[in-house]
Amino acid sequence: MSQIESLLAIFASTLLPVFLVALAGYILSSFVALDGRTLGRFLFFLATPSLVFRSLYQMQIDLVALQHVAVVTVGVLVIGVALSLLASIGQDRRRRAGLVLAGAIGNNGNMGIPICFFAFGDAGVALATVYYAISSFLSNTVGVVIASAGSTTLLRALVHSLQSPVLYAAVLGLLFNQAHVTVPQSLFNAIELLAGAAVPGMLVLLGSQLRGTHFGGDQRIVWRSVLVRLVASPLVALALCNWMGVGGLERQVLIVQAAMPTAVMTTVLATEFDAAPRLVAAAVLATSVLSMITLSVVLSLVMA
Repeated sequence: MSQIESLLAIFASTLLPVFLVALAGYILSSFVALDGRTLGRFLFFLATPSLVFRSLYQMQIDLVALQHVAVVTVGVLVIGVALSLLASIGQDRRRRAGLVLAGAIGNNGNMGIPICFFAFGDAGVALATVYYAISSFLSNTVGVVIASAGSTTLLRALVHSLQSPVLYAAVLGLLFNQAHVTVPQSLFNAIELLAGAAVPGMLVLLGSQLRGTHFGGDQRIVWRSVLVRLVASPLVALALCNWMGVGGLERQVLIVQAAMPTAVMTTVLATEFDAAPRLVAAAVLATSVLSMITLSVVLSLVMA
């Protein structure tokens, strides 16, 4: 099989299902008044925490592996911030904040978890949810500080991040797993039902949100964030994995998660703190579209 055929096979089996469901959300929101805020709240408070809890509750946890995930997640974000700051030299404060948001924060939930599910199965989802839980915490703390360009203190951002149910779901899942606590079957069945709605719900929401983004002529500088998010970030993850000697499924998931496009939530932060929201929205759209190509390449390399 040629390299092109291999890329097409990976795209068809792993990425195409994800983008088709997101496209369905995009099309649906074109004809129906889809309440993205309500869907987002359902995912934020119920479905996604259920998925995170179920994955961590059931997975065979290796504490060393968890340390590796934490190091790579933090390392990718910190280096992504540094590279984005370099890439945004010459821009005003608001556009610099927007470029840093777009370059440093990946879509590890809406896209990362579904793609890892199709590529690596339930074991991949478990690791991907750990990555997502850590990145979500960082996004709601460091991300808020970046978006506000220092006007919001880290302590205030930390308090804000503690309102995220995903954080508590991750902690409970890990604690129940390590303490060998058995969840009553009826309760676990309910968690299973909610968790099953998370992946399609995330993708439908992603599609509906992308419909509202536009790429204007004054946003061409966004290519700098595209390079940081889609090219530099997976290379940073690769370097960190090599440094720590990480291999196998863990290595695959970490590199793929680091290669995700810009998170949709960055547009929320940019709008809230006036950090060039149109520029950030353009980055979300550009990276999401281009990731169809870049993620195909990344997956073909890590799965080779």
